[in-house]
Amino acid sequence: MKNYFLTLLILLSTVFSFAQKIKIDKGEIKLDEKTVAYIEGKKPIFKIYNLDKSYSVTAEIKSVPNEPSLTLPWIELKDETTGKSNELDFKSRKFSAFNYDRSIIYELLDRNYFTAEGLNKQEIEKFLNSESAGISAKRLGVQNVIDQANKIADTYQLSIDDAGTIYSIKAQNQDPLDKRIGYIKVISPATNGELQYEVVDLDNYRIATWFAKAGMTSGYDKFLNQELITFDKKVYKAAFDNHGNPIGYKMSKDNTAMNIVRVLVGNGYTLQHQGMAEVQERFVKQERASNEKIKTERLNSANIYEQNGYVINEKGEKKSGPITAEFESIKAEYSSGTSDMTSYGKTVTLKFTNEKGREKTENFKSKNGVRFCIDKAGKEECYLGLKIVGNTLAAAGSLNSLSFDFSGFYKILYEDNGYLVLVDPLLPSDFILKIPTQEKGLYTNKSTSDKLKKNAIEYLKCDSFVFENYDFKTLEGLIKVLEDYKNNCNK
Repeated sequence: MKNYFLTLLILLSTVFSFAQKIKIDKGEIKLDEKTVAYIEGKKPIFKIYNLDKSYSVTAEIKSVPNEPSLTLPWIELKDETTGKSNELDFKSRKFSAFNYDRSIIYELLDRNYFTAEGLNKQEIEKFLNSESAGISAKRLGVQNVIDQANKIADTYQLSIDDAGTIYSIKAQNQDPLDKRIGYIKVISPATNGELQYEVVDLDNYRIATWFAKAGMTSGYDKFLNQELITFDKKVYKAAFDNHGNPIGYKMSKDNTAMNIVRVLVGNGYTLQHQGMAEVQERFVKQERASNEKIKTERLNSANIYEQNGYVINEKGEKKSGPITAEFESIKAEYSSGTSDMTSYGKTVTLKFTNEKGREKTENFKSKNGVRFCIDKAGKEECYLGLKIVGNTLAAAGSLNSLSFDFSGFYKILYEDNGYLVLVDPLLPSDFILKIPTQEKGLYTNKSTSDKLKKNAIEYLKCDSFVFENYDFKTLEGLIKVLEDYKNNCNK
């Protein structure tokens, strides 16, 4: 402590030699040997007057009981006439524990609340009328947290042996006589050459690391000074104290080690099997987050999950129940590096109850011309399994998924006695035309005009059909194609 204040005094004398010099003599505040104001009182309360004593403020030195010894106090500045007050911190280079009155004046001078003319009433009143700095609330609140943690730690009756084993009367091990809760050790040498401790639980999971000075750890972007950081990135102060080992080092007498353990236990890190419990809890949280992500992706996808409807198979048999059909991958369902080889849009799954009352699941393939319908917001939405011509990209996609099935389920947008306009569930502009005389559908998008014209003429096989008279890229245009085909070609 003495060395600390000696260093401060040397620093202050160096700084002040280059600034205005303040001297207090028998209550007179002298700035460069000129009396500019008056001060009276003694620690912790001082009253400061202007030279003509027409204006005054009180400055009270405040601190929190049981704070670490090197923690600086703060000043409460108050106008007794109005009752208004506010707080300000000492800046370390302005503070001297041997001259509180002069330290206050230097602080006020540095903030322009005190000048060569004495108290700066205008600036002081502006400060007193501004928002509270909240220093006392913060410092007292922090101390209350520390005091509460100390009370909790006391109930554990902690001890450490020379091997670094940590004991507590609250240990909950299979053997009731086994009071171990964890271990602490000194890391030597630490990566930065400074003192470092590590605390682990009974399963050797690291619970916290303490750094004496300028400690750094991944996931935290500040230096750690007489602070510990826990596995979940919480940071707590734990004071260095070398008074426990006057002759020869023993871990059982290491006050710093005990400070670290008390801070941990007092803040809820009770060791024992905490690391394993945290791993399990983290796994549950990750699984919950993953499930939420899957749920969100599913809701935003074109896929159908467990929606009421029915399936008509290739034999014309109708079965009802919840339907699932996947048209696209849900990325959250596949871990990194895992390839998804699913052939999407080619299978529909139906859950139903058979004649024996048992719940069954049956899969139906698009290549068999299966139709299924679901109830969507009170309306029936239907899909048809269909092979198509005129889409080389779809064929390439089937080959990429190791499937030689060039069919898929397409949503029906228009239907009239076997004449259909369908659409790819993933691509709302990719239409398919279907006429009763063709087993396959005609894909009408992603082709050049010449290519589409050739495909349409071959598909429709109608001499009177004039390609240029129709729009093959819109639903309305395709419906007109079908209506004119029925009237002019289907004879």
